[in-house]
Amino acid sequence: MGAKLTIGVVAKRLGIRPSAVRFYERQGLVASERLANGYRTYDRDVVNVLSFISRAKALGFSLEEVREILAVRRTGTEPCARVTKMIDRNLAGIDQRIAELSALRRQLRALAKSPVRGQRTEAICPIIESD
Repeated sequence: MGAKLTIGVVAKRLGIRPSAVRFYERQGLVASERLANGYRTYDRDVVNVLSFISRAKALGFSLEEVREILAVRRTGTEPCARVTKMIDRNLAGIDQRIAELSALRRQLRALAKSPVRGQRTEAICPIIESD
């Protein structure tokens, strides 16, 4: 099987903190073995798994989606068809969020041009409270 890696070596190779490695271990995404002294050791493939997790997270995949992808892969099946469905769903969510943010931008721009500035009223802030 080859030499095991310590948590410090794994973290250094990936440019992450050991606490991140422990987090993903607690989440069940990677596994370690304990030495008699209590130190964690990892198989070399954990570097590939953690690298995959990092890339997937950077692309906006949730931890649950990453868990699902890894579970499929660990059965020996290619997860790409499932990943494609996830991508389509995530793109739809992004498109919806962009539409919401565009609407918010229009509202804020309209408020910024609001003529109620400087007027004394009972409102806390007429700019925000105006329709």
